[in-house]
Amino acid sequence: MPVVEWWQCRRAPLAWWALAGSVAVALKWQFSAAAASDLQWMLHPLALLLRALTGWHFLRDDAGNWECPAAGFVLVKACAGVNFMLLSFLGWCWLWRPVPATGRASARPWATGQWPLRLGGALLCGWLAALAVNALRVVLVVRGQPGLEQWLAPADAHRLIGLLTYLPALSLQWSLAERGAPGRGALLAAGAYAVLLLGVPLASGGAAADPRHFAAHLGWVAAVLAPLAGYGCWRANCRAPRFRGS
Repeated sequence: MPVVEWWQCRRAPLAWWALAGSVAVALKWQFSAAAASDLQWMLHPLALLLRALTGWHFLRDDAGNWECPAAGFVLVKACAGVNFMLLSFLGWCWLWRPVPATGRASARPWATGQWPLRLGGALLCGWLAALAVNALRVVLVVRGQPGLEQWLAPADAHRLIGLLTYLPALSLQWSLAERGAPGRGALLAAGAYAVLLLGVPLASGGAAADPRHFAAHLGWVAAVLAPLAGYGCWRANCRAPRFRGS
């Protein structure tokens, strides 16, 4: 295929992902530099949602954290769920992505003027998904972490609950976005999670700053990602049996 024709066919998807990637990188950078007081758009709604679901009453301190003495839990910056929101946002962008143009009309045609609306919708959906999944994670931590600490260190038990909450939810979303090939959706979710949670610290130097912590993080992420990737590979290669009439 000539270069000009290739560019004409794929310029819309490439431009779409350039925009979506720029939004994700900007939010990731803002989150990395933010304090808890700068993340009230995540922490305050999360505290309100948890109160509605469980009755726990959270109080904000001077640093912007939300503490619930009854649950023995504090919502800090790490509890904001911004990383999950970014991955969910990219999942919605995958669902609403433009397809490469063909000789006929595109299967999902929409003008570039609609892109800001779709990006805004993807951000809103990612934010709502992050609130819901993060609330579930907090409840599981409060209820389940004490039991896990009989076998694991507190930090490992906390990390494991987070991984077992975030990764299945992310895999489900990406699989629904890729309805015709749910195995590919699960693989995409695993790959996106690995890039954001492992690749970014390696590229930014965060892993080198604390190699021991990163090694432990790498081990837990790999342990949970491996079954998810295996499931994705199995679904991607699975073929429905064909039945022939006698």
